[in-house]
Amino acid sequence: MRYERDFTDKGLAKFGDSLVNFAFSLALSEYLGRPTGERVPNASLSMALELSGLRHVVPPRTDKHGKGDIAEAIFAYAWLEGKITVEEAADILKKNFTEDVTHFSRKKEDIGRAFAEVFKVIKERLGL
Repeated sequence: MRYERDFTDKGLAKFGDSLVNFAFSLALSEYLGRPTGERVPNASLSMALELSGLRHVVPPRTDKHGKGDIAEAIFAYAWLEGKITVEEAADILKKNFTEDVTHFSRKKEDIGRAFAEVFKVIKERLGL
C-alpha cells in the first residue's frame, strides 16, 4: 500500500474514519457492556486535536469538518505505521470515558477528551 505522511490526504482520512469509528465503537461497547455502533463527531475530533497539542498540524482556517478529517488521517497514518493498534486506542478511550459519554448534550466533550489521550500517544510516537 502506498501512502505518505500527508494529513490532508482525503484517502487517508476516509480510511481513518473507519478506524476511528471502529475503535470508538469497540471502546463504547466494552464500557457499556453491550455491543453498540457509534460514530465520532467531528467536533470531538477537533477538540481532541486541540487538547493533545496537535493544532500545529492543522492548516489555518480549517473548519470543524476539516479538522475531523485531519484527525482521522493522523490516526490512519499512525495505525499504518504500526504506532498504535485499534485495540490499544479502544483501551485508552475506555479508560478515559465518563458517564457523560452517553449523555445527549455532553458526549461530544467527553469523546473529545478521551480521544485527546489517544492523540497524545500518537503525537509522541510519531514525533509530532
